[in-house]
Amino acid sequence: MPSPSARLRRSPVRRAAVALLALGALLTSVAPATADVPTAPSTVDKSAKVARPDSPTSGRLVPALRGEAARAATGPELNEKFRKRGEARHATRASGPVADRPGTAGRQVGATSIPPWSGALHAAWGAFPNVNSDGAMATHTLNPGISIPPGNPDVVYAPTLDPSGKTCIEVTTFYWQGGNGVGAWDWCAAAPGFAAVAWIDATFLSKYSDTHLGPPAYTVKDVQTDPVTNSWTAYLFNYSTGYWDALFTSADPGKLTNPGGGWSMFEVYTEYNSATGEGYYCTETAGTLFAAAGISINVGGTWSLLTTTNSSVTPPGSVSSASLGCTGLSFSLPSANDYWQVTN
Repeated sequence: MPSPSARLRRSPVRRAAVALLALGALLTSVAPATADVPTAPSTVDKSAKVARPDSPTSGRLVPALRGEAARAATGPELNEKFRKRGEARHATRASGPVADRPGTAGRQVGATSIPPWSGALHAAWGAFPNVNSDGAMATHTLNPGISIPPGNPDVVYAPTLDPSGKTCIEVTTFYWQGGNGVGAWDWCAAAPGFAAVAWIDATFLSKYSDTHLGPPAYTVKDVQTDPVTNSWTAYLFNYSTGYWDALFTSADPGKLTNPGGGWSMFEVYTEYNSATGEGYYCTETAGTLFAAAGISINVGGTWSLLTTTNSSVTPPGSVSSASLGCTGLSFSLPSANDYWQVTN
């Protein structure tokens, strides 16, 4: 993977202890989002703002790199890994956990050692809706203290949200040697790739994160806005204004016939570190929490939290941390199935 330019690098910051997420769902079923565009959003205390599907849109864009600038910033290898895994998952709509290298998958739960592997291990765990929804929404934790150094080959996509088979946009939180960001991946482009990238910096955190869960977290809404053209827009909730800001929009009517649900998951590409006996990312993410809360889907205009009826999750107790190349991982489901956690 090519080294990112100096202007795209983040200065390493000291890791902070991550507070535990509060238990329970964040959202209840609400009316579909409106399309009101205010001319001058008010700015009040962020603590008074609550992200809801029907919160108004601002008509503004999330500050981000877009188009070729977004692809250049994320590099060819990061784009290629994301594309290959997404195409495979869209084809199979597997319910996870996922492991591309069977030599490490399915090991005894609680294993304390991992046999070496070669190449990149791709694995994931999370929640998988079983309906072809018209949108999805969730609150994702952020870990700005993660600093993956140059030369470290690993990539962590966590959390990453894809609403359904017909969606155009997947929104992922990614951590790699080029920096930490929130990206919109365009599945409806002729050549799928990252179409918008917002770096997780002080400006992003001040606008799009809130700490009501404990650690910083942002809320994403990824919805179909036109059922005829199959146009989708991914929004991030601006906690400073109380409005949804658009991250990216894409359309392709050819995907309307694609079946199946999407996913909300913790996902890694990791290579074996002989010095530690596990994946490289294990060291860089030690002490961190990854979580998606209030995961909900829109079907026919009605928002509903994920449940054991409309989605599936592999029980945390049957997931092997070795399958994800990191013995320190633990998995939990505080609220089935709309709230998952992975801690290291």
